[in-house]
Amino acid sequence: MNFDFCLFTIPRKWKKIVWEMTSRCNMSCQHCCTNASPNLDFDEFIFSSEKLIKRRLKEIVSFGIKEFYLSGGEPFLVENLFNIVRFLKKKKAIVSIATNGFCLNEKIIKKLSKAGVDMLHVSLDGYLPEIHNTLRGGNFFDKIVKNLEIIKKYRIPLRVGCIIWRRNEDFLEEMVKFCTNLRIKELRFSWLIKVGRFKENPKIYPKREYRSIIKEIETLKKKYKNKIKLSIHRHFSMRKKDVLRTCPGGKNLFFLNSRGNLAPCSWIAKIDKNFITNKTLKEMPFQKLINSRPILKYRKMVNERANQKFYGCPFMAKCQNNSYYSNDNLIYERN
Repeated sequence: MNFDFCLFTIPRKWKKIVWEMTSRCNMSCQHCCTNASPNLDFDEFIFSSEKLIKRRLKEIVSFGIKEFYLSGGEPFLVENLFNIVRFLKKKKAIVSIATNGFCLNEKIIKKLSKAGVDMLHVSLDGYLPEIHNTLRGGNFFDKIVKNLEIIKKYRIPLRVGCIIWRRNEDFLEEMVKFCTNLRIKELRFSWLIKVGRFKENPKIYPKREYRSIIKEIETLKKKYKNKIKLSIHRHFSMRKKDVLRTCPGGKNLFFLNSRGNLAPCSWIAKIDKNFITNKTLKEMPFQKLINSRPILKYRKMVNERANQKFYGCPFMAKCQNNSYYSNDNLIYERN
């Protein structure tokens, strides 16, 4: 089962939730999809009592969600992050954390290793300091690279994430070489999505066409297959016969924002309030949020799209064609 059009990696055998734990961040990235800032928001779910947080997490696990992808903002600014990770691991959940990598140090990384985190996804958007630092808004590159070495020392599964943007689009192989020299095992390239602060910075978007970039990455995959795993979201493999072309959001995939509102997908939540719950986990059990009108309405729309033979990502279809009831353009790329 493959959802190659999806902006997330969808598990084959279980359900997944993406939790943007906080909107607080130590960086001011030009492309930030959450408009994260250094400011604290005390309405966030993480400021609830520990008893309530654990009760809600237990409900989520009991519903059948096995994988938690923790992001932000910057999740390492969350004071009770380790308590949450340890609790989820006791419930036998798979826990991955997406971080900008700058807040880490050896003490924190050692604690992560002991907590049993399943993967760290660390952002690095260029093979040179000036490329990464320009996008991220500060002098971050050198410390992040140092932290990558420490993560490897403690043998935490590591994936480097690289946004494809104007300053690095012609240096993808240089990025691959840089990661292989660091003995990184996986590098994931990602597309810029036109939400959040990116809408204010359109000049950072790559000039190259989609097909050109995909073709180069496919070539790099073959060239470096014995050295590093390369991947990218939203790419159909023409050889795959079991691709599912309808959205898993609200069925296999869920999104929880920093305030505890639930949605089928983080991208949909950022453009359409009709598909995000009014109530939060502070007010209502997870099972009731799952069965609330916005989630059910979204699944109805997905099913209607399929019945009308519209396929692919509803979020991308809406962005591309101003209608959910249209094909994701990636479907045409594939056919």
